[in-house]
Amino acid sequence: MNNSATTRTITKIALEYNANDKGTAEMVASNYLLSDTAEGQFNEMKTVAERNLKVKKWALTGYISQPDEIGRVLKDEELKQIAMETLAKVGVTNKNQYRLDIHNSTKHKHIHFIVNRIDISGKCTVKSHDIGKRFGEAVREVCKEKGLLTDVEIGVQKKAEMLKILTETIRAEDNFDDLILSMKKKGYEVQLSSNVKDGISGMRIVMEKDKNFQTERIYIAGYKLSEISNQLKISEIKSFFEVKTAVKEVQKYASNLKEFRENIQQKGFSVKMQYNGEFKANQKNEIQDIWINKVDSNQQKSGFFFRKNVGFSLSAIDPGLDDLVKSLSQNSVNNDASNHLKSDPNESLIDIAGDLIRDFLNPTYVSQDEDELWKKKRKLRR
Repeated sequence: MNNSATTRTITKIALEYNANDKGTAEMVASNYLLSDTAEGQFNEMKTVAERNLKVKKWALTGYISQPDEIGRVLKDEELKQIAMETLAKVGVTNKNQYRLDIHNSTKHKHIHFIVNRIDISGKCTVKSHDIGKRFGEAVREVCKEKGLLTDVEIGVQKKAEMLKILTETIRAEDNFDDLILSMKKKGYEVQLSSNVKDGISGMRIVMEKDKNFQTERIYIAGYKLSEISNQLKISEIKSFFEVKTAVKEVQKYASNLKEFRENIQQKGFSVKMQYNGEFKANQKNEIQDIWINKVDSNQQKSGFFFRKNVGFSLSAIDPGLDDLVKSLSQNSVNNDASNHLKSDPNESLIDIAGDLIRDFLNPTYVSQDEDELWKKKRKLRR
């Protein structure tokens, strides 16, 4: 479940917002509040907060929102219980003032809370340190206890599905414009970022059903490409489309393997042949696959489609190019073994891509502490 929590000094406006939601808000819980008005409740909270003048940000505010994957299956009482149990895990007691309201006016039903961190005895029961992180962890604990999907688990599933749809679409299209249109038809918005030096430099993918314009200031829908896969880079996709375009142009005028190789090399690409079985000179050698790489390519590491020192497999980058491989293989006699790539059926790009997606569906989670450590290391490198 999406969630947020922060400590701050509030005014009566916060309580007015909680109690309104375009007239549809429903208060589901309150504690130690006698007034029926937002102004009265604020004054009651402020009076208690002044019993501990050391704490300036005396209020804890936030929300818990159920995603479409859970939908509106949860009853209001169940959503309230999740919020109450989560708040208890971060220090809220039965001596703290609070108000909980369920909002229904937006796409996703969610519950807002305002809690006085100072209890009626003047003690601050909710620590402010890492409250957002601790609250999120508490929400996940409660969800697991109740057998509900956590926001992390839902995110893993979404990213795995996005990766699958994205790679299928990349193989089917020839450029970014067509990629965007095709993904749109499948229910995804592709947002590209660019700069003067590199041109297209980044990608964000958003599920159309996740868009929620009422809460976009709080929650940005979608994921960056680097969050979806650490194997697939925007530079690889650009090279992928470049290779595919060059191959399709060359194949129009190449009637045999020799012409194809010469024409593609003139465009600055290297060619390696992968034959079925061992290469035999002066004989027909059935081509299993053709690997293309740009001669001046800066890509040194293997990626999702790209294999280091070899390039892109024609059968992997476009299912329609299988026919090209077969046609070039017919009546081809090749005496040059220098460009022979030994067959390795256990390392085809299609298999590699499939394994990556399967691994994504069964992730190894990184602990919160380890995740924070890596964030600090990345900051130090900047």
